[in-house]
Parts: sequence; C-alpha cells; structure tokens
Amino acid sequence: MPDPRPSRGIRDPGVIPGLVVLAVLTILTVHLYSGKPQSAAEVGGRAWVALAPDAYTPRISRARERVKAALDAAAAGDTAAAIARYAEAEEEALEARNRAADDTARVAEATEFWAGIALDRAGLMLAGGATPWYRGDNDQMLTDALAIAQRVRAAPVSPPTRQRADELNARIERQLRTGPLEWLPRR
Repeated sequence: MPDPRPSRGIRDPGVIPGLVVLAVLTILTVHLYSGKPQSAAEVGGRAWVALAPDAYTPRISRARERVKAALDAAAAGDTAAAIARYAEAEEEALEARNRAADDTARVAEATEFWAGIALDRAGLMLAGGATPWYRGDNDQMLTDALAIAQRVRAAPVSPPTRQRADELNARIERQLRTGPLEWLPRR
C-alpha cells in the first residue's frame, strides 16, 4: 500500500533553513578551532608558559616553536604566514628578555635571539616588498622592514648581528629609492 502522505523532497520548508544553520555552525566550528594549538609541541609550549616557575624558559621555548613554524611556512611558500609567525616569535623573545631582567646572560641570549628573529622577518619583508624597478614596490612593507632593522641596530647586540642589521638596513634603503635609482651607488 502506498504512503498516504505526499513526499515533499527538497521543497520541504525546513530543508533550506536547516542547511543555512548547518553552514553557519560549520563556519563557527572552523573559526573556533583555528586558534587552537595545531601540534603537540604548541600544547607543550603553552603548558610551559602556564606552569613554569621562571617565565624565561617557556617563553624562549615558545619563541623557538614559532620560529620553526615560520620556517615551515616559508618553506611551503607562504610568506605572509611566515612573517606573522616571526612576529609572534619576536614578541615571545622580547617577553623572555623582560622576564630575565635580573640574569644578564639570559638577557643577552634573549636579545640576540630576538635580533636574529627580527632580522629574518625584515629579510622576508624585503623579499616580499621588493619588485623589479618597472613595477611599484610595496613601500609600506619596506618601511616596516626598515624600522625593524633600525630597531635591531639600536639594541645592545653582538658585532656580527649589528653588521647583519647594517647590511640589511642598507639593502632596504637602496630598495626604497625610486625606480632604477636603487641600482646607483649612494654618495
């Protein structure tokens, strides 16, 4: 015997709102989990930050994790993600430096680590912002990279790090010159 109720199929008034609710919940779930740790190492780093009696060690550990994530992103060709991870690593290294204010060896170590991270980020920004002379550079990105290099030059860092910062600073300043003037030596 056939079913006496007629089949409504996709025309059922509850299908479309149900699909909309499902799509919204899916988007919210993805957004919720995007900020969560992506690996066991990140979970460990966050646990160190929460539980460690000295805040220096976990901050340096977290900075190293962020550097590794930046290197992975750069290797995958995602320059924007690499720059963002380097920025996070810089913050963690600076926080580690602030937490080790009474130990000069740790302050020096954190300062050098921060400077290396900052120069790596500025180098990526230079590569991302520089274009051939016949196209316009991303001047904002280059200006930000220049500010980072100058911040490192002003910090109490080792001579090799200062030399690296000076060289990067000169390259960025040269790139900020308009058109083919970037190829001409500065007097």
